[in-house]
Amino acid sequence: MTEAEVEDVEKLPELVGGAVCLDVANSVDGRVLEVPVDYLGTYADLVDWLERAGGLSSVESAALLAVAGAEPEAAADELARARALREAVFDLFHGRAVGGAPDATAVQRAYTDALRHARLEPGDGGLGWAWELDLRLPRWRIAQSAIELATSPSLGRVKACASQDGCQYLFVDTSKNGSRRWCSMTDCGNQAKSRRLTERRRAGRV
Repeated sequence: MTEAEVEDVEKLPELVGGAVCLDVANSVDGRVLEVPVDYLGTYADLVDWLERAGGLSSVESAALLAVAGAEPEAAADELARARALREAVFDLFHGRAVGGAPDATAVQRAYTDALRHARLEPGDGGLGWAWELDLRLPRWRIAQSAIELATSPSLGRVKACASQDGCQYLFVDTSKNGSRRWCSMTDCGNQAKSRRLTERRRAGRV
């Protein structure tokens, strides 16, 4: 990795979701803002993000980027579809996290499509779904992760960051007592602590 590439990675936000699908949902920063920051601007961004989240191997990433370079229009089309799935994933899990009853149809449809192209192969601990190298692979892996999370006991531990700044990052609360409130203590958690400290000092002066 070059020095410039290292700097680019360091500028990216911490992956805090605890599941591939949630980390992808968190690839939009500041959803409550008029102009949110979308980190998936290119197909290469999508592949890199998935690799960071553990959804693709380095070998798969390199192969996908080679195909995308040879088929830029197809890669751009697939990026649009992956971003649409990302929004469906966010709506599903954020809705659940805030007590709603969101529609899971789009995520289910994406997973059904993925299975049409999958095959069962031996893996660690048994059989698992596998796909041939295809530009659609990132989207298939996102859909797989979303359905696995949605049908697991961990669904009840999916939360949205409680930051008053409207972070809205999603994460699986793996704390023993289920008391985690912020996406990251080094970011939103520290901001909340600083805000409370400032408020206490102001109250003390009054």
